[in-house]
Order: sequence, then C-alpha cells, then structure tokens
Amino acid sequence: MKKTARQKPKLSISHETLTAEQIPTDPRTLRGVTVQNGDLRFTSGMQLSTDDSIFTDCSFSSMDLSGASFVDTVFDRCDFSNATAGHADLLRCEFKNCKLTGANFDHSTLKNVLLEECDARYSSFSFSKLQLVELEDSQFSESDFFECVLKDMKLTRIQFENANFRETNLAGLDLSKCSFERLEVSPAKIANCIVSKEQAVGFARMFGLLINEES
Repeated sequence: MKKTARQKPKLSISHETLTAEQIPTDPRTLRGVTVQNGDLRFTSGMQLSTDDSIFTDCSFSSMDLSGASFVDTVFDRCDFSNATAGHADLLRCEFKNCKLTGANFDHSTLKNVLLEECDARYSSFSFSKLQLVELEDSQFSESDFFECVLKDMKLTRIQFENANFRETNLAGLDLSKCSFERLEVSPAKIANCIVSKEQAVGFARMFGLLINEES
C-alpha cells in the first residue's frame, strides 16, 4: 500500500520582508511575511500565530510559545532553544538547520512537519500527536517522546541516544536508519517496530536476553 506523502508548506509567491524590529509590539498573527535576522522574544506569552511565512536567522530562545499556531511556515537557521511551546499546533511546517535544544512541545499536534539538520537534544514532545512528520539528519539524543501518538513518521539518520519512547506505541516505526546504543521503550509497545540486526541485538540485551555469540 502506498504511503501518504508529507505535504509541504503552502507559501504565496509574494511576501512582505521585515526585520524583527519592524514587527509590531503585539503581533498576535503574522501572515504572508518573511522575517530575517532578529530576536523575536518580545512576543513571548502572546500565543503567537503564523501563516504563510518564512523566518530566517531569528531567535525564539526561551520564549513562552504555549498554545502557538504555526501553519504553512518555514523556520531556517532559527533558535528555539529552551522555548516552551506546549499545546502548540504545527501544520505544514519546516524547521531547517534550527536549534531546538531543550525546547518543550508537550501536548502538541504536529502534522506534515519536517525537521532537517536540527539540534533537538533534550527536547520534549511528550503526550503529543505526530502525523506525517519527517526527521532527517538531526540530533535527538536525550529527547522525550513519552506517551505520544506516532503515525506515518519517517526517520532518516537520526541520533536517538537515550531518547525516551516509554508508553508510546512503536508499531510501524522504522528505526533502522537511526543511531542509538540505548533507547527507553515499553516492551509491550515495540511489536512491529522496524529495526536493524544490530539494533535487534541491543534490544534483546536490554530486555535481559542472553545471546549466544557462537551460534
């Protein structure tokens, strides 16, 4: 059966180009803009909404983005480190070369989202719903996906060392192109998860099986 393809952001041809300093003090909604080079932390706590927009070299570091709505938005070389974005909605978004270290997206919904060449160590997506999400060439060590709903995810060259997937159903998830020595999972929820031969040996040892190296 053919898998559903991720939808890319729907961006209009013409955008208004702004610097961060040109954004209104209380923007609430940013639509049809390209924002370049600046610190957007003054919008913290405003339940920010973006649509049909591009952000390049912008900082959202340590911002309160709780309840934010990002639709048809591209973030390129942006800094979300230690941002709090719980209960956020992300639809048709792309994060490229972004820093998401320690970012918190708990209880959020991500659909048709790409994270490519991102540093997302110590990030958290607990209790979130991720559908048609692609992670590529990124670092997710020590990240938290506790009790998530995962559907049609694509993982390519992801570092997941010590990532937490406890209480998350991993059926159909292909981890074979990912790197990790240890992964936190719930034994009852790993059936039909796809792994490499080396990863299968690691899981067996994790669950206390003794492997006969001579057989």
